[in-house]
Amino acid sequence: MISTRIIAISLAAVAFTSVPAIAQGHGHGSSHTSHGGMKGVSASVPAKGEIVKGRVEKLVLEFEHPMVPKSVQLMTEGMERIEIDAQLPVKPVERVEIPLSETLEPGGYQVSWRAGADDHEMTGSFTFAVR
Repeated sequence: MISTRIIAISLAAVAFTSVPAIAQGHGHGSSHTSHGGMKGVSASVPAKGEIVKGRVEKLVLEFEHPMVPKSVQLMTEGMERIEIDAQLPVKPVERVEIPLSETLEPGGYQVSWRAGADDHEMTGSFTFAVR
């Protein structure tokens, strides 16, 4: 019984971390590559693929150019949405910080974002883990 659970958890972890990378195929979690090769998010906290030891107090997204963040979602590896209680800026910014009110349990997480600038919209996602 335990070995079946371990296998199921392992398969879920592999699927959770592989699908976003395969679907994106490029960059730091961006699904938009035109406009001079812009990737959208140039850096994040936690970083893409990072294994965090300790508490994650906030999410930080740094854009390659000023953008208006439209949405940011945080999901567990079990695809459970974690509520983010933050007001996103309504004007273009190069950096957005989103405080987390909930303590993240050990496991894998996916951050999905959507932002706009001028006449285009960019989306992307990345994963990280907490130990």
